[in-house]
Order: sequence, then structure tokens, then C-alpha cells
Amino acid sequence: MAYSSITIISVPYHVGMYGERVGEGPLRLLRHGLDQQVAKIAPTHYSDISHVDDFEGEIGKTFEVIRRVSKAVSQAVAANSFPLILAGNCNASVAAAAGLSSSHPDLGVIWLDAHDDLETPSTHENGYLDGMAASIMTGSSWHKLASTVPGHVPLALKNVVYGGLRVVASDQQRVIQEAGVDAVWGSATKMVDFEAELCALLQRRKLGSAHVHLDLDVLDESLGRVNEYPSAGGFLAEDLKKVMAMIPTQVQPTSLVICGFNPRLEGGNTIARLAVEAARCFVSSLEKNGHLVPNLGN
Repeated sequence: MAYSSITIISVPYHVGMYGERVGEGPLRLLRHGLDQQVAKIAPTHYSDISHVDDFEGEIGKTFEVIRRVSKAVSQAVAANSFPLILAGNCNASVAAAAGLSSSHPDLGVIWLDAHDDLETPSTHENGYLDGMAASIMTGSSWHKLASTVPGHVPLALKNVVYGGLRVVASDQQRVIQEAGVDAVWGSATKMVDFEAELCALLQRRKLGSAHVHLDLDVLDESLGRVNEYPSAGGFLAEDLKKVMAMIPTQVQPTSLVICGFNPRLEGGNTIARLAVEAARCFVSSLEKNGHLVPNLGN
């Protein structure tokens, strides 16, 4: 199925708080003209997630954001519009997968991130809720609240392909290995050809339809502090552009989340420019590979 337009879903929240920390990331990306770059390629629509201040605490607010994003994704897909989600938190991908469950029941996920996000309340140490996004998506944690998300159906962990992993606790590495999850690992001690290795992995896996998750902390710390958890061994600028342009040649992308960016830290404008260019490369590749057929009547 080819999409005919793009819907930018703006989710500027960090654990339900508007514009805080990584919640400011989507706003900065829009100020840097991400939507304008996308609109040069295809008709572009907008969907904003309204404030969730009336919900209880970080957990309650976070899950209400997830519920609302899931509905927005479903609505975009029903209108044959590609969901491009600019989010503070990685939990936006929980919402994307839920919103796609009816239209893409065999969904794969390409998770570009320095972290696996497979922590659970029983394994997590610092209380960072967003470090559990992939575990929620795959049905390993927060089961009751996850069941309140429209369309949520746990994905099999083996349907997830990781790129850029490097900050992973030893017990989580065992979880990944025992589940047979494929990953292209980053390294602070040797050069990694992320595009070539991820392309080969995707050719072997043949995921078909896949949601793309881009946590900008997949970038190497030498480019700037994307968020409070920078690390060496990640994507350089050319890696990011090449990987994002390559993905639509190997899978049918269903949606894209760009998240995890706190623009108030060092190098914020540099990171924003890189993210805008990555989005442009990705959407351009969608169009070139027949996944996006712009209909100027939209």
C-alpha cells in the first residue's frame, strides 16, 4: 500500500509534561523547518496531541499520551496518510504499533537507539519510565495500563530489529540474545558501517511492513548531547542519512517516530539540523521507492 500524504503528529511531552526536556524536541524540529522539508515532497497534514494535565502523575499522563497518539495514528492511516510522529518520549512507538495493529497485524519494528528500552519495573534502577518503551510494546511490562491503549497487541520481540545499540546492561544483553533478536551494535573502539550491516540484516529478515523508531541518541556523542544519556560509538551524520535513505529500499515503512531529543543541551541546533535532514532523506526515499505517491488533491 502506498500512502498519498504525510501526517505530522506532534507529541511535545516528556512523561506527560508539555515542552519539558525531550518534550521540547518536537517543537525545535518544527522551528528548524522539518515540516517544510517534508511538504516539498508530499502533501502534509498536522495532528497535535492536547495537554494531559488532568491525568494522574507521570505514569497516568504518559499512558494518556500513548492512547491519544494511537488514535491519531489510526486516523492518519485510515486517510491513507503516512504517520510521522515527532515525540519527546520513546513511548510514542508503543502508540504507533497499537495504532497500526489492525492495518498491519504482522508489523515489524526497526528500532534505532543507543538503548534497548526493554527494562521493566522489576529490572529498572533509575525510574526512567521511557526506558521501558520496547518492553511495553512487546508485552513484557505495564500490562494493565497497556491494555487501555486502543489497538495494543503485544509484538513478538523477534519482530524487532535494533540498530546502534551500545548502552545495554549485561542482563538485558542476555534477554536480547536468548530471544534471538537481531541487532547491529555500535562500538566506541571500531568503525561500524551501520548502513551496510543494517541493510544486510534487513535483506535477511525480510520484515515486510515495519515501523521505524529513531531515538536521536543513536547519534554519537561527538555530534552533541542529544539528551541526558549520550554515548560514544553511535551514528555519525552520514550514517544517519544513509540509514534513513536505505530503510525504505528494504521494507515497507508504515510510520516513523523521531524522539529522545532535548534541544537545550550542548549542540541542540546541530542535532536539530541532522534530524531534519534525516527526515527529508527518509521521506524522499519513501517517494522514490513507491511507498509514497503524492496526491496533490489531498
